[in-house]
Amino acid sequence: MSAELRARVLAAAAAEASPTRAAINRRKLFLAMIAAASGIGTFMIFATLTSEGQWLGLGGEVTPGQHLERSVWLVLATGGGALGVAAMALWLALWRGGSMLGRTRGWLLYGGVLIPISLFAWKVGCSIAFGDAMVDWPQRPGVRCLSLSLLVATGPLLSFLAIRRSAPVRPALNGAMMGLAAGACAWFATDLWCPVAYVPHLLIGHLLPLFVLAGAGALLGQMLLSPRTK
Repeated sequence: MSAELRARVLAAAAAEASPTRAAINRRKLFLAMIAAASGIGTFMIFATLTSEGQWLGLGGEVTPGQHLERSVWLVLATGGGALGVAAMALWLALWRGGSMLGRTRGWLLYGGVLIPISLFAWKVGCSIAFGDAMVDWPQRPGVRCLSLSLLVATGPLLSFLAIRRSAPVRPALNGAMMGLAAGACAWFATDLWCPVAYVPHLLIGHLLPLFVLAGAGALLGQMLLSPRTK
């Protein structure tokens, strides 16, 4: 780079004011509020249209003449565990850690493996203790839960990408972690709404969306978080 060109670049950089830390924090807070509002709003609309506004699913007709109810304690146990895993996923996805370059590959890979395993194992383990929640619901194979999870997670995922804005290294892996974080938040909402813990149902309606969102996050991360060159 010539001295003249270097001077022009430095002058242009100096002329463009950098945002203050307070402005950056306000922007992140605003985007976080959008993420929460979009997820909650989508969940409420979906529940209203598909289950007559029933946001907390405690039970229903398994087969004609067979009605089952979830214990409130089971809902608190599975929902509380899901909320804890979602909080950990958000921490991994949105906080850079001790480096300006973001989380190491190891942190992201371990998180990507442990988040879905933890959600699934906690749900099954708690449900086994209550027994009835594990029975087959023939009329609920998991398609509605799959749709709910993907719809609820879409707004948060886009907001998370806007919060981070860039990932100088491993943009796809960072994007995948954001997809998992959005999926973990959606898992919590779906767990409140859905009383079914039958394993094939969980695999289709609750676990599959995590991998779909991780893949979508990886693609979007590669496109939107990579360093831009002109």
